[in-house]
Amino acid sequence: MNKMLGIVNLEPANVHVEGVDDYRPASATSFLGRYRILDFMISNMTNSHIDDIEIYIKNRPRSTIEHILGTNYNVNSKKGKFSILYGENPVSNELYNTDIANFKANIEYIEQSSANYVVIAPSHFVYIQDFNEMLEYHEKMGGDITIMYQSVNNAKDAFAMCDILEFGEDKRVTGMSKNIGKYKNRDISLECYIMSRNLFIELIQKAQMTSSLFWLSDVVADSLNDLKVYGYQHKGYVSCINSLRAYYKANLELMDRLDDLVSDNWPIYTKTNDTQPTLYKQGANVTGSLIGNGCEIEGTVINSVIGRNVVIKAGAVIENAVIMPSTLINKNVKIKNAVIDRYAIITHIKELKGTEDEPIYVKRRDRI
Repeated sequence: MNKMLGIVNLEPANVHVEGVDDYRPASATSFLGRYRILDFMISNMTNSHIDDIEIYIKNRPRSTIEHILGTNYNVNSKKGKFSILYGENPVSNELYNTDIANFKANIEYIEQSSANYVVIAPSHFVYIQDFNEMLEYHEKMGGDITIMYQSVNNAKDAFAMCDILEFGEDKRVTGMSKNIGKYKNRDISLECYIMSRNLFIELIQKAQMTSSLFWLSDVVADSLNDLKVYGYQHKGYVSCINSLRAYYKANLELMDRLDDLVSDNWPIYTKTNDTQPTLYKQGANVTGSLIGNGCEIEGTVINSVIGRNVVIKAGAVIENAVIMPSTLINKNVKIKNAVIDRYAIITHIKELKGTEDEPIYVKRRDRI
Protein backbone atom coordinates (compact mmCIF):
# COMPACT_ATOMS: atom_id res chain seq x y z
CA MET A 1 0.00 0.00 0.00
CA ASN A 2 1.25 3.49 -0.82
CA LYS A 3 2.05 5.50 2.26
CA MET A 4 0.22 8.75 2.92
CA LEU A 5 1.34 11.81 4.83
CA GLY A 6 -1.66 13.32 6.63
CA ILE A 7 -1.87 17.11 6.87
CA VAL A 8 -4.58 18.65 9.01
CA ASN A 9 -4.79 22.08 7.48
CA LEU A 10 -5.46 25.34 9.29
CA GLU A 11 -8.75 27.17 8.90
CA PRO A 12 -9.08 29.46 5.86
CA ALA A 13 -10.00 33.12 6.07
CA ASN A 14 -13.75 32.45 5.72
CA VAL A 15 -13.84 30.62 9.08
CA HIS A 16 -14.90 32.93 11.90
CA VAL A 17 -16.77 31.43 14.83
CA GLU A 18 -17.68 34.75 16.40
CA GLY A 19 -16.44 35.05 19.98
CA VAL A 20 -15.31 31.45 20.26
CA ASP A 21 -12.16 31.89 18.15
CA ASP A 22 -11.03 34.87 20.22
CA TYR A 23 -9.58 32.29 22.60
CA ARG A 24 -8.53 29.32 20.47
CA PRO A 25 -8.65 28.06 16.87
CA ALA A 26 -12.20 27.09 15.96
CA SER A 27 -11.00 23.50 15.49
CA ALA A 28 -9.89 23.29 19.14
CA THR A 29 -13.35 24.20 20.44
CA SER A 30 -15.41 21.85 22.63
CA PHE A 31 -17.89 19.88 20.52
CA LEU A 32 -20.78 17.56 21.41
CA GLY A 33 -19.98 17.75 25.10
CA ARG A 34 -16.77 15.70 25.02
CA TYR A 35 -14.83 16.16 21.78
CA ARG A 36 -12.92 18.93 20.03
CA ILE A 37 -13.79 19.65 16.41
CA LEU A 38 -10.36 18.59 15.12
CA ASP A 39 -10.75 15.15 16.77
CA PHE A 40 -12.89 14.06 13.82
CA MET A 41 -10.32 14.82 11.12
CA ILE A 42 -7.41 13.40 13.07
CA SER A 43 -9.43 10.25 13.82
CA ASN A 44 -10.27 9.94 10.10
CA MET A 45 -6.55 9.85 9.42
CA THR A 46 -5.55 7.43 12.17
CA ASN A 47 -8.50 5.13 11.39
CA SER A 48 -7.23 5.18 7.79
CA HIS A 49 -3.87 3.90 9.14
CA ILE A 50 -2.03 7.14 8.45
CA ASP A 51 0.78 7.21 11.00
CA ASP A 52 2.60 10.40 10.00
CA ILE A 53 0.36 13.42 10.65
CA GLU A 54 1.18 17.13 10.54
CA ILE A 55 -1.25 19.51 12.26
CA TYR A 56 -1.02 23.14 11.24
CA ILE A 57 -2.11 25.96 13.54
CA LYS A 58 -2.70 29.51 12.39
CA ASN A 59 -2.53 31.23 15.79
CA ARG A 60 -3.35 30.77 19.50
CA PRO A 61 -1.79 27.31 19.66
CA ARG A 62 -2.07 26.57 23.40
CA SER A 63 -5.50 24.87 23.40
CA THR A 64 -4.63 22.69 20.42
CA ILE A 65 -1.26 21.64 21.82
CA GLU A 66 -2.64 20.82 25.28
CA HIS A 67 -5.43 18.74 23.78
CA ILE A 68 -3.33 16.81 21.26
CA LEU A 69 -0.52 16.05 23.70
CA GLY A 70 -3.08 14.58 26.09
CA THR A 71 -4.90 12.48 23.50
CA ASN A 72 -4.23 8.96 22.27
CA TYR A 73 -5.39 8.95 18.65
CA ASN A 74 -4.32 5.32 18.22
CA VAL A 75 -1.21 6.19 16.23
CA ASN A 76 1.41 3.46 15.96
CA SER A 77 3.80 4.36 18.77
CA LYS A 78 6.85 2.80 17.06
CA LYS A 79 6.64 4.34 13.60
CA GLY A 80 3.92 7.01 13.90
CA LYS A 81 4.25 10.62 14.94
CA PHE A 82 2.40 13.91 15.28
CA SER A 83 3.97 17.22 14.29
CA ILE A 84 2.27 20.42 15.44
CA LEU A 85 3.42 23.15 13.07
CA TYR A 86 2.85 26.84 12.47
CA GLY A 87 4.53 29.69 10.63
CA GLU A 88 7.83 30.57 12.28
CA ASN A 89 8.01 34.03 10.74
CA PRO A 90 5.80 36.85 12.09
CA VAL A 91 3.29 38.28 9.63
CA SER A 92 2.70 42.00 9.30
CA ASN A 93 -0.88 41.40 8.18
CA GLU A 94 -3.18 38.45 8.79
CA LEU A 95 -3.82 38.29 5.04
CA TYR A 96 -0.34 36.81 4.67
CA ASN A 97 -0.97 34.03 7.22
CA THR A 98 -1.99 31.51 4.56
CA ASP A 99 -1.66 27.75 4.53
CA ILE A 100 0.93 28.08 1.74
CA ALA A 101 3.05 30.39 3.94
CA ASN A 102 2.85 27.84 6.75
CA PHE A 103 3.71 24.93 4.45
CA LYS A 104 6.69 26.88 3.09
CA ALA A 105 7.94 27.66 6.60
CA ASN A 106 7.86 23.95 7.40
CA ILE A 107 8.82 22.56 3.99
CA GLU A 108 11.67 20.45 5.39
CA TYR A 109 9.20 18.26 7.29
CA ILE A 110 7.26 17.61 4.09
CA GLU A 111 10.44 16.94 2.10
CA GLN A 112 11.77 14.53 4.72
CA SER A 113 8.63 12.38 4.64
CA SER A 114 8.91 9.01 2.90
CA ALA A 115 5.23 9.08 1.89
CA ASN A 116 4.22 8.67 -1.75
CA TYR A 117 1.09 10.79 -1.31
CA VAL A 118 -0.27 13.53 0.88
CA VAL A 119 -3.86 13.96 2.01
CA ILE A 120 -4.60 17.54 3.07
CA ALA A 121 -7.87 18.17 4.92
CA PRO A 122 -9.00 21.15 7.03
CA SER A 123 -9.93 20.77 10.67
CA HIS A 124 -13.18 22.78 10.59
CA PHE A 125 -15.13 20.15 8.62
CA VAL A 126 -16.84 17.31 10.49
CA TYR A 127 -17.44 14.08 8.59
CA ILE A 128 -16.34 10.45 8.42
CA GLN A 129 -14.09 9.31 5.59
CA ASP A 130 -11.72 6.40 4.96
CA PHE A 131 -8.92 8.08 3.03
CA ASN A 132 -7.76 4.74 1.64
CA GLU A 133 -10.96 4.60 -0.41
CA MET A 134 -10.29 8.09 -1.71
CA LEU A 135 -6.71 7.11 -2.56
CA GLU A 136 -7.91 4.05 -4.48
CA TYR A 137 -10.20 6.33 -6.52
CA HIS A 138 -7.32 8.75 -7.10
CA GLU A 139 -5.11 5.97 -8.46
CA LYS A 140 -7.93 4.52 -10.55
CA MET A 141 -8.60 7.86 -12.25
CA GLY A 142 -4.91 8.41 -12.90
CA GLY A 143 -5.15 12.14 -12.28
CA ASP A 144 -2.80 14.58 -10.58
CA ILE A 145 -5.13 15.80 -7.82
CA THR A 146 -8.36 14.48 -6.34
CA ILE A 147 -10.69 16.83 -4.44
CA MET A 148 -13.39 15.54 -2.12
CA TYR A 149 -16.77 17.21 -2.57
CA GLN A 150 -20.36 16.93 -1.37
CA SER A 151 -23.49 17.56 -3.42
CA VAL A 152 -25.64 19.71 -1.14
CA ASN A 153 -29.10 21.30 -1.31
CA ASN A 154 -28.50 23.97 1.35
CA ALA A 155 -25.75 26.03 -0.25
CA LYS A 156 -27.85 29.17 0.26
CA ASP A 157 -27.74 28.76 4.04
CA ALA A 158 -24.48 26.93 4.71
CA PHE A 159 -20.93 26.51 3.36
CA ALA A 160 -20.48 30.27 2.96
CA MET A 161 -17.43 31.15 0.83
CA CYS A 162 -16.47 27.51 0.40
CA ASP A 163 -15.32 26.46 -3.05
CA ILE A 164 -17.91 25.30 -5.60
CA LEU A 165 -16.63 22.73 -8.08
CA GLU A 166 -17.65 22.64 -11.73
CA PHE A 167 -17.22 19.39 -13.65
CA GLY A 168 -16.61 18.31 -17.22
CA GLU A 169 -16.44 14.74 -18.39
CA ASP A 170 -15.55 11.88 -16.03
CA LYS A 171 -15.72 14.12 -12.96
CA ARG A 172 -12.77 16.20 -14.09
CA VAL A 173 -12.86 19.59 -12.36
CA THR A 174 -13.05 22.43 -14.88
CA GLY A 175 -13.76 25.38 -12.60
CA MET A 176 -13.77 26.58 -9.00
CA SER A 177 -15.64 29.54 -7.55
CA LYS A 178 -16.79 30.77 -4.14
CA ASN A 179 -20.21 30.00 -2.69
CA ILE A 180 -21.95 33.33 -2.06
CA GLY A 181 -25.30 31.75 -1.27
CA LYS A 182 -26.87 32.42 -4.64
CA TYR A 183 -28.02 28.87 -5.38
CA LYS A 184 -29.45 26.03 -3.31
CA ASN A 185 -27.92 22.99 -5.03
CA ARG A 186 -24.16 22.98 -5.47
CA ASP A 187 -21.15 20.67 -5.45
CA ILE A 188 -19.18 21.98 -2.48
CA SER A 189 -15.48 21.27 -2.10
CA LEU A 190 -14.64 19.85 1.31
CA GLU A 191 -11.14 21.28 0.77
CA CYS A 192 -9.65 17.80 1.08
CA TYR A 193 -7.01 16.95 -1.53
CA ILE A 194 -4.95 13.88 -2.41
CA MET A 195 -1.88 14.26 -4.61
CA SER A 196 1.68 13.01 -4.78
CA ARG A 197 4.05 14.49 -2.24
CA ASN A 198 6.31 15.76 -5.03
CA LEU A 199 3.41 17.59 -6.72
CA PHE A 200 2.40 19.10 -3.41
CA ILE A 201 5.89 20.55 -3.00
CA GLU A 202 5.77 21.91 -6.56
CA LEU A 203 2.42 23.60 -5.90
CA ILE A 204 3.77 25.24 -2.72
CA GLN A 205 6.63 26.68 -4.75
CA LYS A 206 4.32 27.75 -7.59
CA ALA A 207 1.95 29.50 -5.18
CA GLN A 208 4.83 31.38 -3.55
CA MET A 209 6.00 32.65 -6.94
CA THR A 210 2.47 33.57 -8.06
CA SER A 211 1.07 35.46 -5.08
CA SER A 212 1.94 35.94 -1.42
CA LEU A 213 -1.78 35.75 -0.65
CA PHE A 214 -2.42 32.39 -2.36
CA TRP A 215 -3.91 29.51 -0.43
CA LEU A 216 -3.65 25.91 -1.58
CA SER A 217 -7.15 26.11 -3.06
CA ASP A 218 -6.06 29.13 -5.11
CA VAL A 219 -3.07 27.41 -6.67
CA VAL A 220 -5.16 24.31 -7.40
CA ALA A 221 -7.76 26.49 -9.15
CA ASP A 222 -4.95 28.23 -11.04
CA SER A 223 -3.65 24.86 -12.26
CA LEU A 224 -6.86 23.31 -13.62
CA ASN A 225 -5.78 23.73 -17.24
CA ASP A 226 -2.36 22.21 -16.58
CA LEU A 227 -3.24 19.32 -14.27
CA LYS A 228 -5.84 16.59 -14.29
CA VAL A 229 -8.00 17.32 -11.25
CA TYR A 230 -10.89 15.00 -10.40
CA GLY A 231 -13.70 15.09 -7.88
CA TYR A 232 -14.38 12.33 -5.35
CA GLN A 233 -17.92 12.42 -4.02
CA HIS A 234 -18.39 12.08 -0.29
CA LYS A 235 -21.71 10.67 0.85
CA GLY A 236 -22.94 11.01 4.41
CA TYR A 237 -23.12 13.68 7.06
CA VAL A 238 -20.98 16.81 6.60
CA SER A 239 -20.85 19.97 8.66
CA CYS A 240 -18.71 23.00 7.85
CA ILE A 241 -18.13 24.89 11.09
CA ASN A 242 -17.22 28.34 9.84
CA SER A 243 -19.48 30.56 11.98
CA LEU A 244 -21.12 30.68 15.40
CA ARG A 245 -24.44 29.75 13.81
CA ALA A 246 -22.86 26.74 12.09
CA TYR A 247 -21.18 25.63 15.32
CA TYR A 248 -24.44 25.94 17.25
CA LYS A 249 -26.45 24.14 14.58
CA ALA A 250 -23.98 21.25 14.22
CA ASN A 251 -24.00 20.56 17.96
CA LEU A 252 -27.79 20.43 18.15
CA GLU A 253 -28.47 18.47 14.99
CA LEU A 254 -25.87 15.82 15.78
CA MET A 255 -27.48 14.90 19.10
CA ASP A 256 -29.84 12.68 17.13
CA ARG A 257 -27.28 11.63 14.52
CA LEU A 258 -24.24 10.53 16.50
CA ASP A 259 -24.44 7.11 14.86
CA ASP A 260 -23.56 8.85 11.59
CA LEU A 261 -20.17 9.75 13.06
CA VAL A 262 -19.24 7.44 15.91
CA SER A 263 -19.19 3.63 15.80
CA ASP A 264 -17.19 0.70 17.11
CA ASN A 265 -15.64 0.34 13.66
CA TRP A 266 -14.78 4.03 13.39
CA PRO A 267 -14.06 5.45 16.86
CA ILE A 268 -13.49 9.16 17.37
CA TYR A 269 -10.54 9.60 19.69
CA THR A 270 -10.31 12.46 22.16
CA LYS A 271 -8.66 13.45 25.40
CA THR A 272 -9.94 11.37 28.28
CA ASN A 273 -10.87 12.84 31.65
CA ASP A 274 -11.13 10.91 34.89
CA THR A 275 -14.30 12.59 36.11
CA GLN A 276 -17.18 11.18 38.10
CA PRO A 277 -20.55 10.46 36.48
CA THR A 278 -23.03 13.31 36.28
CA LEU A 279 -25.10 13.85 39.43
CA TYR A 280 -28.80 14.41 38.82
CA LYS A 281 -30.23 15.94 41.96
CA GLN A 282 -33.83 15.98 43.10
CA GLY A 283 -35.88 18.15 40.73
CA ALA A 284 -33.59 17.61 37.72
CA ASN A 285 -35.42 17.19 34.41
CA VAL A 286 -33.37 16.35 31.31
CA THR A 287 -34.86 15.51 27.90
CA GLY A 288 -33.32 15.10 24.44
CA SER A 289 -29.86 16.27 25.49
CA LEU A 290 -26.21 15.23 25.56
CA ILE A 291 -24.67 15.56 29.00
CA GLY A 292 -20.93 15.29 29.67
CA ASN A 293 -19.40 13.65 32.73
CA GLY A 294 -18.90 15.43 36.02
CA CYS A 295 -21.97 17.68 35.81
CA GLU A 296 -24.30 18.58 38.68
CA ILE A 297 -27.85 19.18 37.52
CA GLU A 298 -30.83 20.35 39.57
CA GLY A 299 -32.68 22.33 36.90
CA THR A 300 -34.27 21.57 33.52
CA VAL A 301 -32.30 20.81 30.36
CA ILE A 302 -34.12 20.46 27.02
CA ASN A 303 -32.55 19.67 23.63
CA SER A 304 -29.11 20.93 24.64
CA VAL A 305 -25.45 19.93 24.68
CA ILE A 306 -23.84 20.21 28.10
CA GLY A 307 -20.06 19.86 28.45
CA ARG A 308 -18.13 18.30 31.30
CA ASN A 309 -18.28 19.68 34.87
CA VAL A 310 -21.18 22.07 34.26
CA VAL A 311 -23.33 23.04 37.26
CA ILE A 312 -27.00 23.86 36.63
CA LYS A 313 -28.79 25.00 39.78
CA ALA A 314 -32.40 24.50 40.83
CA GLY A 315 -35.02 26.40 38.84
CA ALA A 316 -32.69 27.01 35.89
CA VAL A 317 -34.06 26.14 32.44
CA ILE A 318 -31.66 25.43 29.55
CA GLU A 319 -33.26 24.96 26.13
CA ASN A 320 -31.66 24.62 22.68
CA ALA A 321 -28.28 25.66 24.05
CA VAL A 322 -24.63 24.63 23.90
CA ILE A 323 -22.94 24.93 27.28
CA MET A 324 -19.17 24.41 27.25
CA PRO A 325 -17.31 22.73 30.15
CA SER A 326 -16.90 24.10 33.69
CA THR A 327 -19.74 26.61 33.46
CA LEU A 328 -22.08 27.61 36.29
CA ILE A 329 -25.75 28.36 35.59
CA ASN A 330 -27.22 29.67 38.82
CA LYS A 331 -30.71 29.39 40.27
CA ASN A 332 -33.73 30.39 38.16
CA VAL A 333 -31.68 31.46 35.12
CA LYS A 334 -33.45 30.90 31.78
CA ILE A 335 -31.27 30.29 28.71
CA LYS A 336 -32.55 29.58 25.20
CA ASN A 337 -30.76 29.52 21.82
CA ALA A 338 -27.33 30.32 23.21
CA VAL A 339 -23.68 29.28 23.26
CA ILE A 340 -22.02 29.68 26.65
CA ASP A 341 -18.22 29.47 26.64
CA ARG A 342 -16.03 27.75 29.23
CA TYR A 343 -15.87 28.92 32.87
CA ALA A 344 -18.70 31.43 32.43
CA ILE A 345 -20.91 32.18 35.45
CA ILE A 346 -24.51 33.16 34.76
CA THR A 347 -26.10 34.41 37.95
CA HIS A 348 -27.34 38.01 37.91
CA ILE A 349 -29.01 38.10 34.48
CA LYS A 350 -32.01 35.82 34.77
CA GLU A 351 -32.87 35.43 31.08
CA LEU A 352 -30.73 35.03 27.95
CA LYS A 353 -32.62 34.35 24.74
CA GLY A 354 -31.37 34.28 21.17
CA THR A 355 -32.81 32.74 18.01
CA GLU A 356 -31.90 29.66 16.00
CA ASP A 357 -30.31 31.85 13.33
CA GLU A 358 -28.64 34.22 15.80
CA PRO A 359 -27.76 32.41 19.04
CA ILE A 360 -26.51 34.50 21.93
CA TYR A 361 -22.83 34.03 22.82
CA VAL A 362 -21.44 34.47 26.35
CA LYS A 363 -17.67 34.89 26.51
CA ARG A 364 -15.18 32.58 28.18
CA ARG A 365 -14.82 33.31 31.92
CA ASP A 366 -17.50 35.99 31.70
CA ARG A 367 -19.61 36.68 34.78
CA ILE A 368 -23.07 38.11 34.06
